[in-house]
Amino acid sequence: MKHFIRLRLKNLTAIGLSLCMAATFAVPFFAYPDQLMADTQDDLDAVNKQLEELRNKQSELNASYGELNEKLSASGKKLSSIEDAVNAKQSEIDATNIQVADMQAEIDQQYASMKLRIQFMYENNNATILSTLLSAESLSDLLSKSEYIQQISNYDHQKMQELSDLLASLKETQAKLEEEMTELVTLKDDAAREADNFAVLLSQCQTELDTTSDSITDAEALALEYEKQIEQEMLERQRREMEALEAARKAQEEADKANNAGNTGGNSSSGSAMVDQNALNNVLKNHTAEDVAMLAAIIECEAGNQSYEGKCAVGSVVINRVADPRFANSISGVIYAPYQFSPVASGRFAIVLARGANAACTQAAIDVLNGYININALYFHVYDSSVDVGGTVIGDHVFY
Repeated sequence: MKHFIRLRLKNLTAIGLSLCMAATFAVPFFAYPDQLMADTQDDLDAVNKQLEELRNKQSELNASYGELNEKLSASGKKLSSIEDAVNAKQSEIDATNIQVADMQAEIDQQYASMKLRIQFMYENNNATILSTLLSAESLSDLLSKSEYIQQISNYDHQKMQELSDLLASLKETQAKLEEEMTELVTLKDDAAREADNFAVLLSQCQTELDTTSDSITDAEALALEYEKQIEQEMLERQRREMEALEAARKAQEEADKANNAGNTGGNSSSGSAMVDQNALNNVLKNHTAEDVAMLAAIIECEAGNQSYEGKCAVGSVVINRVADPRFANSISGVIYAPYQFSPVASGRFAIVLARGANAACTQAAIDVLNGYININALYFHVYDSSVDVGGTVIGDHVFY
């Protein structure tokens, strides 16, 4: 009787211990984040915030650069148009100058011819004129010859007046063209200064863009380092949890053996985690387009460069967690659980989700949700042959 009581106490103690451990490990390990991981996550969040600000600034600078570039282009076209107008105006001025010179030469020639006629008529040929008049055979002939001499004189005066008027008109046109040229040159200088100003602003904007791009590159590199640190810390936490789960499983086996020995002496149970079949069936049979999009996005982030089997394996891990009571019972709950998937923390997951995953990753997600679970694992990480022992290696990852 005493032996039976001692045996029952032993069994109850083992069962109690196993229940305590099972209750402890029923809560996901991320419920108790290490301070180191929390600090690293804070650093990553700070860098991501800085990246967001830098990218917003880069977007604003790109918009400003585009506007300045358009203004510089418009200013260049304006300057080119004014230069064309200046060249055309200069051609007009040159043509007018030639006309003025030709007109002045014609006037000079006409004036010289007139002086020669006057000199011939009044200095050397008075007798000839008088003889011409006296040779008239009648009064009518006399008047005709006298009128002819007057017509020659009138012609000279009229011709000189016409040429003088034309010359005056040409000089007026010349002056107007010179005035218009002065205005065009002023406009050209203003347009050139405007173009130079836009060029300076564009250069300054480009310099700021280059500086911002360099800052983004540096911040992205720093974020990647923090992400790698988190991945390593997550890996260590997962290893510790697996060790603890294994210890709990063994304790449960011992408790089951002790219980069976005290009662019927039957076979022990496996101690494996129970699958929430309802949760699994629900996500497989009733998954939404949002579920497909999220699963495809995390597959692309984690295994975008892997084979089809490697992609499906990552998707299977997510579905296996949904079916495990220690994790959330939905795809979104599993993916957004703290400290689980580094692309979620880094922001890459949000970017891929917003634009949509590629066709290969989307197909892998659809196949997994249609029941193609090709790995019975809850965790995975980049395979390191010098460290990793056990598990299933698919491509660059080890699943366990």
